[in-house]
Amino acid sequence: MTLTEVRHLLVELDLRPSKALGQNFLIDGNILEIITREADIRSQETVLEIGPGLGALTHKLTDRAGTVIAVEKDTRLAEYIRQKYPEVQLITGDAVKVPLPVCDKVVANLPYSISTAILERFVEGEAPPRRLVLTVQREVGQRLAAKPRHKDYGALTLFTQLRYHVTIVHVVSPNCFFPAPNVESAIIALDRRDPPVKLEPGAPFHDWVRLGFQQRRKMLRKLLGNHALVDTVLQSLGLPVTARAEELSLEQWIIMANHHRPAAA
Repeated sequence: MTLTEVRHLLVELDLRPSKALGQNFLIDGNILEIITREADIRSQETVLEIGPGLGALTHKLTDRAGTVIAVEKDTRLAEYIRQKYPEVQLITGDAVKVPLPVCDKVVANLPYSISTAILERFVEGEAPPRRLVLTVQREVGQRLAAKPRHKDYGALTLFTQLRYHVTIVHVVSPNCFFPAPNVESAIIALDRRDPPVKLEPGAPFHDWVRLGFQQRRKMLRKLLGNHALVDTVLQSLGLPVTARAEELSLEQWIIMANHHRPAAA
């Protein structure tokens, strides 16, 4: 959709973009083509779209996927999508709260205000999609792709990279949206993979990572409690006993968690 088309459609529907809902409609055809190409949708696949809005991306998805499921919180836009794309399985509700269906891929321009919460649902869920192609705030993309010792490296980085290889595909100018947001966006691709080291059942990976990054300037040996265990594992990994959360790679975090042995009942 062009800017003119979006403006006309908003007038026709008597709608004004909601800042509270993070409604910034894509108006750049080149960006739409990049998203579609990266999604690489096949005719037998089920694709989930979060926040279809005025349907610019929805149109592309319905042309390619076997099944398209869309989640839209704005009841006005949901009604428009229902009428415009009757073949879409529409869920009207908050994507942070409603049950999300199992799907092969997720392709979406995520509202900035819920992007982290949505990502957490997918990367920590029981049935993670095979591939996600998402437009998010650039800073969020940088967090997902961050490396150890970088300021963007944190718990969300590790939870995502435990299951997905993350690629920042393209940086998107605010001018590609109407209304233009105040920040740059990024198209990111997440491809499901096995972790570099097997995470043992019961290993407190998520709990320890959260604890480590809640007070990221503190030494892990002080945060994780079992000084002797933490010191031994850090030294075996070639790290100082004074190491902090941001110094450990994903593989090292998994190894650390795997060494935990819960007390016998």
